[in-house]
Amino acid sequence: MLLIVVANLLPDTSAPTGAWKVGQCVTPAGHVGDVEGKSFHRVGCDASDAAAKITKMTGASLTGMEPTDCPEDTDAMVKVDQSAGHLDLTHNVACIRNIKAPHPGDVGQGGGLFRAGDCISDPEASSSLKEVPCSESHWGTVVRWADSAASCPQGAGYNAVRTLGGSRALCVRQGTGQTS
Repeated sequence: MLLIVVANLLPDTSAPTGAWKVGQCVTPAGHVGDVEGKSFHRVGCDASDAAAKITKMTGASLTGMEPTDCPEDTDAMVKVDQSAGHLDLTHNVACIRNIKAPHPGDVGQGGGLFRAGDCISDPEASSSLKEVPCSESHWGTVVRWADSAASCPQGAGYNAVRTLGGSRALCVRQGTGQTS
């Protein structure tokens, strides 16, 4: 009888099976928030290698270049194959939040979704727009999303950064943190 009680008190570290769901945990082969080339695997939330928790499942964009319906504090987004349970770039998106700090999805921390208060590198210096921590050198600070570049604030120090393949634009105030 005592053995049964002890077994019931042990944490469940087994990996979930079936569909990916809110509340499940993942562990990446890398750092959550830096999804390039990383592989995410579900694990029990009590497992020692559990790194992040799924906060929402959505069909949203994975790029971060368009507003999504992921929660504002999302640290990373990963697309998953619901049937096979592994990374796939053609199916649903899991919005994930690190279990412990750091939280790159917090405003100004250099990851997650682009939103007001985030800092970006020079969009002409790279083939992709990158969010960087505001504590580091950066080209500008996001003011807001706009439906078009023309909807962004106009004048000295402001710029509209169009999204790749989209009609939306990031309105950016340049010069804050600029060192190059």
